[in-house]
Amino acid sequence: MRHQRQHTSRRRPRRQRCRTCRSDNGKRICPALNGMLICPECCRAKRAKIPGCDERCQYYSPLIVSSKNHRSPELPVHRCFISRSKDTGMLIVVGTRKRPDGNLKAMFVLLDLWKKGIRDCFFDANLSEKRFEKISQKIAKHYNLMEPIDSEDADEPEELVRLPKDTLVIEADAAVHLDNGVRIVEHEEASDGRAIDSMYRARAIYEIYIPKTGKWYVWLRVFFGKGDDSYWIGMDDAAPYPWDRDGGEGAIRICPEHEDSTKWGRWLWHTGLESVVNNKQGSSPAFFQVKHAGYYHLWSKGREEGSRLDQILLTRARNFDPEVETDGSALPVKHSHQLYESASLHECQKLIRHAVEISTAVNTELPWEFKYALRDVWGDITQFPEIEGSLYKCPKCEANLPQQAVDLMIQHAQSDDIQFYILCRKCGGEFD
Repeated sequence: MRHQRQHTSRRRPRRQRCRTCRSDNGKRICPALNGMLICPECCRAKRAKIPGCDERCQYYSPLIVSSKNHRSPELPVHRCFISRSKDTGMLIVVGTRKRPDGNLKAMFVLLDLWKKGIRDCFFDANLSEKRFEKISQKIAKHYNLMEPIDSEDADEPEELVRLPKDTLVIEADAAVHLDNGVRIVEHEEASDGRAIDSMYRARAIYEIYIPKTGKWYVWLRVFFGKGDDSYWIGMDDAAPYPWDRDGGEGAIRICPEHEDSTKWGRWLWHTGLESVVNNKQGSSPAFFQVKHAGYYHLWSKGREEGSRLDQILLTRARNFDPEVETDGSALPVKHSHQLYESASLHECQKLIRHAVEISTAVNTELPWEFKYALRDVWGDITQFPEIEGSLYKCPKCEANLPQQAVDLMIQHAQSDDIQFYILCRKCGGEFD
């Protein structure tokens, strides 16, 4: 007897496509993507990186509970930064910790110290340094927190010096660290009237942001009293050319030619003495070979006491000669090329705790990423430095405000159509 085929409603489930990568493994409905069907791989890649992907997701919430119960070992603090804009009440505080594989665990916290406290937060547990730099720039530009260009004396005429693209000008007296043998001296022909004088091997350290890889040519505006005066200039994690072994790792020696007395006793722009000479293209300035974009420690080191250092110029333009362009004059520094400045963990913790206290007072809901990853990056908030004085401060001098003014600001903190701040009596023009 011939076997008869039985009809049944039980069929093999049809495989559906992921709406993001188009694979045929769509299994999960993503609430953050308005119920879009995605595959587990896309779910894992987007997790905690898109708005709405939080503890309410049935696929993510078990992982959050598991990570809280089995907290990973504490990673060493790598670096902390604060955005340079300070005239809007809005700051970005950045903290990073170094993973064993060399990548970073990073948290960006947007603070509103004039109104709501904690505004926003972005957290990523596994970022390469290159990716971290791109995200840092993108977030600062998104919130328009770049340091504004100084518009003072805009009506005064001044000589125009056209700097090439990708050029940094660093003031010598703007170092983040000065050794005991470095002193700031006054000189009327120096930029802003100040320069530095360094004893033998005494260093001044600068933190700079290098936006691109490749060769960065270096020039120093210096004052040499005689032919044997010189300075060392170096950069950590960058290859110098020509390298001067006596100056240490990463050092380039900047000094005038011994027999050229025309360069003695005056300010001038100078580069490495032993630069390569090409018959067709002329002299090549000394340079640092930078392998990756990011923050670097640039340092100057004294070689003979009495030599003065005013400005440091780094540029990608090989043929740019500041001595020819300025006739030895200082270059105007209108704004910083860095969007962030280096800060200590203590400074960042104090700002975060202040913002959290504001959020609590005005009932601002804390972002879930902030609550989830705060301890992993910044530590126990109960151990953060406490804010002293009034909840809100004077935006100009950071002095305490009277309680009546603080109560008024709390009352209107959640009103998006009202933008204001309150000055203390001194800054507002009322003197006791």
